[in-house]
Amino acid sequence: MITGEIINRVASFDKCLKRGRVVFTRVDINSPISGGKIADEFRIRAHAQTLRAASDAGARVVVLAHQGRPGQDDFTSLELHKPYLEKYMGRPIKFVDDIIGPEARRQIKELGDGEVLLLENVRALSEELVERVPEAQAKTMLVRKLAPLGNYFVFDGFAVAHRSQPSVVGFPVVMPSCMGPVFERELRALSAVFERRGRGTLLIAGGAKIPETFKAIERLLAADFVERAAVGGLVGIVFAAAKYAISGALKQELERLGVLPHVERAKQLLEKYKDRIHVPLDFAIDHNGRIEVDVHSLAKAPLDVGRATIIHYKELIGESEIVIFSGPMGYIEDERFATGTIELIRAAAARRLIIGGGHTIMSAERAGVMDRAYHISTGGRAFIQIIGGEEIPALRALLLSAEKFWRQ
Repeated sequence: MITGEIINRVASFDKCLKRGRVVFTRVDINSPISGGKIADEFRIRAHAQTLRAASDAGARVVVLAHQGRPGQDDFTSLELHKPYLEKYMGRPIKFVDDIIGPEARRQIKELGDGEVLLLENVRALSEELVERVPEAQAKTMLVRKLAPLGNYFVFDGFAVAHRSQPSVVGFPVVMPSCMGPVFERELRALSAVFERRGRGTLLIAGGAKIPETFKAIERLLAADFVERAAVGGLVGIVFAAAKYAISGALKQELERLGVLPHVERAKQLLEKYKDRIHVPLDFAIDHNGRIEVDVHSLAKAPLDVGRATIIHYKELIGESEIVIFSGPMGYIEDERFATGTIELIRAAAARRLIIGGGHTIMSAERAGVMDRAYHISTGGRAFIQIIGGEEIPALRALLLSAEKFWRQ
């Protein structure tokens, strides 16, 4: 469990901001890409402020980041991200098509005070794709080649904090390390939820990350970190299949999507937590436009929660003090089926709203509630895993570094 006491043991950002010092900074600017362009700039905007603060302090900033994964459509050069970072930093930065080779090392050595150098996609290194303990990651070529050129390491990439990879956990083993402001804000917002122990806290969980979401729901309910959970998206469809007698056509659709095996697990959760898990009452489907149907009448894949579900979930929101909103209720790429997500996130903005996940953030922007949220998380899967009580390798590595390098 994340507490303020644990967070306070990690060295704060300002300790690593020294004029003339080389600061390796791991951020997460991994973003949706459409048509060769960045489709959502939220993470870039957030981390640009971290990099600007380090630059303003006169540090020589070396940026480590990734985009996608080899073999995926969105795996691309970080040169694409450079103009976006410059836009939000309000200043030019350097980019090098290299990570640990001679050219990257040369440019790091030649950095001037306040200059920022963005290295190439760190996942171009095969060792970055392997998760191991920090001590093993400290021996990778990434850390061995770069660490001797730097003075400090800053970890700010909450959205990749659940990965025990070299660029996340390797550097803190061998050099003084700090948490960046984005990472710290994420941890403190989550600690507020954990320390409240569920009183008046509602989790609205949607999207398509079924195993992670199921695990989070169970851990949060079992530990009483949340009082109730309301589900939507593909997660909600699986729960509906577990609760109601559904048509053979819908079962075939769930089988086509590869999620039918999760129905039995959903039944177990419903049996264990009964009225604490709220399941959609109806859905919207595409039948020459948006049509809303009773859950028992489904004959094709649902694309959003229906009106009765929206009303019910709004009642749950009205009875809550904190609402954690993670994952959309429907297929938000089509505005006809973004209704449930938009209406519910607007209702939740009247409470203490915590938003987690890229698609949820996009919905919050569309709903016009970004400035009303208590906290907006840059994490997607990381957010789900952490509120579910799983270990955060990045935090553990920073605690090790604090004990090794910062202990008075």
